[in-house]
Amino acid sequence: MKKEKHVCISKSNIKLGMIPSVSLPPIVTCSPNACKFYGKKCYARKMCKLRPSVKESYENNLDILLNDKEKFWREVSGSVALTTYFRFFVSGDIYDKDFLENMVLCAKKNKHCSILCFTKKYSLVNEYLEHHRLPKNLKIVFSVWKGFECFNPNNLPEAHVLYKDGTTTAKDGAKYCSRNCTECATENKNCWTLKRGEQILFREH
Repeated sequence: MKKEKHVCISKSNIKLGMIPSVSLPPIVTCSPNACKFYGKKCYARKMCKLRPSVKESYENNLDILLNDKEKFWREVSGSVALTTYFRFFVSGDIYDKDFLENMVLCAKKNKHCSILCFTKKYSLVNEYLEHHRLPKNLKIVFSVWKGFECFNPNNLPEAHVLYKDGTTTAKDGAKYCSRNCTECATENKNCWTLKRGEQILFREH
């Protein structure tokens, strides 16, 4: 008998601490234009090459999303219901408009949970915000890479890179990543509390 597949929800990792997260494969779910700029340096892509089991879990999630969307969101929402903090994407990005709409529904059903999502699919989010508002407990942060234009008419929070040569596209006053999502969540700071117009700064991997 073929074993039933389930969405792989990461319970923890070195970077996130104890924050649960769900991810999709890098590159194939990301912005094609963004990949032209950072694809070779993509941390998630490197991780998939080093750890086949991680690559398999991401591909498993995409397979369920494409072939049994109701199951995907039922299991993701069920995981969100059991936690206070949740993150979309250590790897991958908002797949399409329907995915974004389901993220919003998931947040509305689980108002007790703070949900964080980084994305380079600016146009997808911008188009959605022309007619809708995001729930207060869903924070979408535009991830910015040098050389890749970030159109941000809604002034959403942004994540910028502090490059190894010391340069950055961030403005003065940007907050620095603590490198542990659990620490920031429990102390109510940084990404989890970013307001419109504010920025977070990550060191280049």
